[in-house]
Amino acid sequence: MATSDIPSPSPADPQTALAERALKALAGEDPREARKLLFEAVEAAPDRPDLLNALGVVHLQLGEPELGKPLIEQAIAALAAEVVLHPERKVQAETMIEGFQLSLAAACEDLDLPGEAEAAYKRVLLASPGTPRAQQGLAHLYFAWGQLDAARRELSRYVEEERDEAPFLEGAEAYLADVTRFVREDIHPREFLNAHRGSYVEMFDHYAAEQAGWIAEAARMKRAPDGRIVPIIPEGARPYAAVRVDLVNPNTSEIGQVGDQPMVVALADYQALARASALFAWRERAFDVRVSSQCPWDQLPVQILFEGPGAIEDADAIMGDWYMAGWDGAWGTKDGGRMHYISDPDVRRDGRAVVYHVDMGRAAVAAVEDLLRRLEGLHGTHRIKQVILGRGYLA
Repeated sequence: MATSDIPSPSPADPQTALAERALKALAGEDPREARKLLFEAVEAAPDRPDLLNALGVVHLQLGEPELGKPLIEQAIAALAAEVVLHPERKVQAETMIEGFQLSLAAACEDLDLPGEAEAAYKRVLLASPGTPRAQQGLAHLYFAWGQLDAARRELSRYVEEERDEAPFLEGAEAYLADVTRFVREDIHPREFLNAHRGSYVEMFDHYAAEQAGWIAEAARMKRAPDGRIVPIIPEGARPYAAVRVDLVNPNTSEIGQVGDQPMVVALADYQALARASALFAWRERAFDVRVSSQCPWDQLPVQILFEGPGAIEDADAIMGDWYMAGWDGAWGTKDGGRMHYISDPDVRRDGRAVVYHVDMGRAAVAAVEDLLRRLEGLHGTHRIKQVILGRGYLA
């Protein structure tokens, strides 16, 4: 939320005064207080575009795009209505609408609506060709969407027009150069998986060695009523969602976690590609498989898109069997290398797509190749349009 989005307060404008206090809360890294203040302001002035957009952006910052997007759309509609009533404000409105559309694009990306995000970026560029934030945003949307040719064209235009600050242009130029070289040298995208897995396992082993006496990859277990020792399944989770913790102190039951954020690493000689997602094709598979330049091994997104509905239940069964094999160590050793966690299925695209997040632990990359073979079997009964390993947008 830019300061310019909110006019200076006046004694007769208590809503703007609330918004200014919200800005101060944001500057103090307190977005929840900012949300509270902006909500009060919007309740008092429900048709003010600047306040609606500001509240929507705060929701995005809090990871609530499903709440932010309708507010931003409402702000855009309110601004259009305001221009109809007050044509003299058209120039000011055009400046504001650019920021609103960029906020809308961000919300759509967060909600896995790449087509709507593309449309928002294009509206900005149609009204104001060469706008740097829109040009760069559209380019990176295309990279994460697997549309490499369109992405390279847009980012090349952004660099060539030189409308942005030097550090951003230099970063974009380095990213573009690495993508171009990666494609030209025909590097197999499996190398992204190897790099992420290798760096994560190295870090895991380092922490495990530091915590002498702690148990690595311990399963969370309990005794069933019949006396058997069985995995603890989180409440509401699927029956296959057994969990292993990274490290546990056997004397105190204290749990240790390796890393507090998904670990994104750079592929040697292609460091710039770690800055943002780009999808590269894993050729010679039965369906379209893409690997992302951002595929954190400790929180690996596995995204599956089908040609039609009705496949989710069968896909979930395959994912469950695959995960439990990994949880039991199918791609590890007798001492470790097991998967740790799988999320519940996140069903998208009107039932045609499903996304899982998997903590691969120290399992080998062969686990991913096994998953693709299992999905190729499913492809015979439910046609798969695309699989993405890592961050990015399905086709």
